[in-house]
Amino acid sequence: MGDVPFKIATVLAGLVVAGEALALLAGMRLLSEGDNPWVSVKNDLFLALDMVTGLGLVYLALAHRGAAWPYAFSVLAGLALLAHGYREWEYLARASNPFCANGPLFAVNNLKLAGLLASVLLGARLALATGA
Repeated sequence: MGDVPFKIATVLAGLVVAGEALALLAGMRLLSEGDNPWVSVKNDLFLALDMVTGLGLVYLALAHRGAAWPYAFSVLAGLALLAHGYREWEYLARASNPFCANGPLFAVNNLKLAGLLASVLLGARLALATGA
């Protein structure tokens, strides 16, 4: 029963990460004008990484926890945290063509970071409690 908060936090964080990536992909690739500077290889890689890590975290939250589970979770959560942390830095450092090109994207990035951090902390608490 102790894993329910972890599952909820991880599924929600994963769905928001993957869902926003899908929405941005559709909005920027299909609905945006051709000369939009946001559309770049770097941002496309971030979108792909978000879809992989987000859906991967959802799967891992619901999957059986075998021997490789903690490593897979650590890799996916770590990649997601690093990618979203980098976006924070880009925005705050006023880098050219940041992923968080505006205040709303920055706010959503902060929400995703909070959800990912909650998932990691709850996962660590669960691992300590179960000895895994």
